[in-house]
Amino acid sequence: MRSLGWGLVWREAGQGPLRLFLLALALCVASILSVTLVADRLNSALQASGRDYLAADRILTGSRPAAGDWLEEAARRGLAVSRGQSFNSMLFANETLQLASLRAVDDAFPFYGELRLAPAGQVRPGQIWLSARLLALLDVAPGERVELGNIELTVAGELVGEPDQGFSPFLLAPRALLHLDDVAATGILMEGSRSRYRYLFKGEEAALEAYGAWLQPRLQEGQRWQGPDDADTPVARSITRAEQFFRLASLTGVLLGILAMAIALGYFSRREQDRVALLKTLGAGRRQLFGWFGRLLCGLMIMGALLGGAIGYGLHKLILLSLGEALAIPLPPPSLLPFAVAAGLALLTTLMLSLVPLWRLLRVPPLRVLRNEAQARVSPWWSGGILLGGTFLLSWLFAGSLSLALGLLLGMLALAAVLGGLCWLLLTLARRRRGSVAWTLAISRLQRARLATLLQFGGVSLALFLACLLWVVRGELTDGFLARLPPDTHNRFLINIAETELEPIRQRLAGSGFDSSRFYPIVRGRLTGVNQVPVREINSEQGGGLGRELNLTWSQALPEGNRLLAGEWSVAPGGVSVESGLAERLALELGDIITLDLAGLEVAAEVRNIRAVDWDSMKPNFFLILTPDVLAGSPAAWMASFHLPAGQEPFEVALLRDFPTITVFDVDALLVQLRQVLTRVSQALLVIMALVTGASLLVLLAQVEATLESRRRELVLLRTLGAGEGLIRASLRWEWLAAGLAAGLAAALAVELCVAVLLPGWLDRPWQPHPEVWLGLPLLGAALLLLTGRVGGIVRGPLAARLRQYSQGLSG
Repeated sequence: MRSLGWGLVWREAGQGPLRLFLLALALCVASILSVTLVADRLNSALQASGRDYLAADRILTGSRPAAGDWLEEAARRGLAVSRGQSFNSMLFANETLQLASLRAVDDAFPFYGELRLAPAGQVRPGQIWLSARLLALLDVAPGERVELGNIELTVAGELVGEPDQGFSPFLLAPRALLHLDDVAATGILMEGSRSRYRYLFKGEEAALEAYGAWLQPRLQEGQRWQGPDDADTPVARSITRAEQFFRLASLTGVLLGILAMAIALGYFSRREQDRVALLKTLGAGRRQLFGWFGRLLCGLMIMGALLGGAIGYGLHKLILLSLGEALAIPLPPPSLLPFAVAAGLALLTTLMLSLVPLWRLLRVPPLRVLRNEAQARVSPWWSGGILLGGTFLLSWLFAGSLSLALGLLLGMLALAAVLGGLCWLLLTLARRRRGSVAWTLAISRLQRARLATLLQFGGVSLALFLACLLWVVRGELTDGFLARLPPDTHNRFLINIAETELEPIRQRLAGSGFDSSRFYPIVRGRLTGVNQVPVREINSEQGGGLGRELNLTWSQALPEGNRLLAGEWSVAPGGVSVESGLAERLALELGDIITLDLAGLEVAAEVRNIRAVDWDSMKPNFFLILTPDVLAGSPAAWMASFHLPAGQEPFEVALLRDFPTITVFDVDALLVQLRQVLTRVSQALLVIMALVTGASLLVLLAQVEATLESRRRELVLLRTLGAGEGLIRASLRWEWLAAGLAAGLAAALAVELCVAVLLPGWLDRPWQPHPEVWLGLPLLGAALLLLTGRVGGIVRGPLAARLRQYSQGLSG
């Protein structure tokens, strides 16, 4: 009996129905392992030396400088302090302009970790270190000079890496490092300029704890005190969001893989009932049969786990390769935890799915040898409950969120049901169409096997839908958005304009003939309350984000591209105009009072009107536009936008030479960089989507395998009644073709509906039809099902010989 068990393992793994169980299990393991390996290596990189990735024991960050007495108190307590500042500005060299993300540090930076410079050195006044990308974009080498605002700096070498740079796939501007003493001389930062301050603290743990307790009650809105164990650091948040996103994507493949495994095991248990009944008549007991099937499932589980482990490890390498330079931190080797998680998934999934089929086989009565209708029955409520409950538990454990797991599981079930229903409706309409005998046979066969047809349609439609939706949304985010921009769209933003530079720059733009916007004053401020309700309370209810710094402005007239939805435009003192999205989020109405913090100065304003803003206009737009009197006590920098035609780059160079402290945002370059970033991230996601598609195809193959016996029986009957081989082949091809076309049309309809909802609601963009989706998905669905039919063995090889062999087996 033992040799029989292991022999069955090799037979089923190679050619039996459980080969699909083996492949689906391997796919589930690969989906889980690939994502958990990436997350494990990112988290291990942070946890291995937590303070190295802060470059300090504690950090204080914010958009405003720390008060002088705070730093004096730190020194009094024996803490060492390093000061830093970050901002964006333009670098100029070799007649080339480039926006850079600049960081200024002092001599003490960093306290921990490694500041990687090539050649090795220190950050000194008068020098600047550029990332490899900046060196290439500016075409400069060490020893050459670059201009930053009012000063020139010598390129000291390459900035290879910073210990606290973190993981940020959407860091669009390349990095540069300079000394803090040089910032004031550049003349770039003025009142109203956007800048981030970062203070590093080093000292004894007791002194740090005491200082943190003293400091935190004094922190203002937007300032944060953090340590290496703080899970809410920007790096940790970035990794958590990326990990959750990829976990949900891979979980989709796992759920489809579990469905394929369930179908394969169910078919195996039905097929093996005759064998079990015969073994029972020969004296086999339940214990022997349990050992037999136990060795079978154990062997398949081990092979599936090993195969999936090898595939998952390779896919995690591919994901890291796709992310490329977005991973700014060196990654240590993976730990054993992801492999343990994958092995646990294989074990739990096998136990969960095999419980009901194994119980059914062990209860098969020996009488089945004489009476084929005698069989063991298990309530579908038990089998369905175990499958859904176990799948939900696995989803919950892997997603780490009850709501996400429940939403994904119910969403996939609902989506598969809707897609299957759409396919069924299409086939019902197709039945009314008169066609050949082969066409009629094909449609009738699909409609008789309703459950099998719905599972088949739902699986392939879901695969086509998920893959196509990713492709369409990615195109809308990048190429689709760029294609809809008019040719004269403003592609340059001028910011950080001083009051004394305002009129000369306005005259320069007017004399050039370029289309430009109005000039707007910019004051940085925070929303602190609505109708005397602190914004922190509103922020927690709305999910965060409302307390960040905003660009505030004033204007005598309604900005171009804005449209009033409620109220009237007014310049009467004490008023504010609110963007409609922000007003909806805060439930603002006309007459409400909002309070703002302007660098320590608290002001209040009454909501006079609510505006709709065209954010795609590529012109200055604002959430809040106040009347001049509200911002009168705050210094402001100015901004504007204009369209720079192709070939007019010398105008931009001359403008920056004459006004070196302003900053020019090249929107064209930023959009190109954004497209590259989205492409890099979507390539990593495509690895997961390939697993999802593979899982969907396994569901289809498992369903085909499970219906082979009934199909062959029906075909034998047709052959007995005189149907020719050509008719049978034609009916099978029509069946696969009709099913594939229906699945593709249903998926295309679902994609268009989702895009029609996403574009206006999420991207605020009008919906446009995608004819390539309506043409490509039905053809792809038909091709996949025709190929699956051949792989499944229905029309492969001489059909007459296969049916003759099967009919002989039935009569024997």
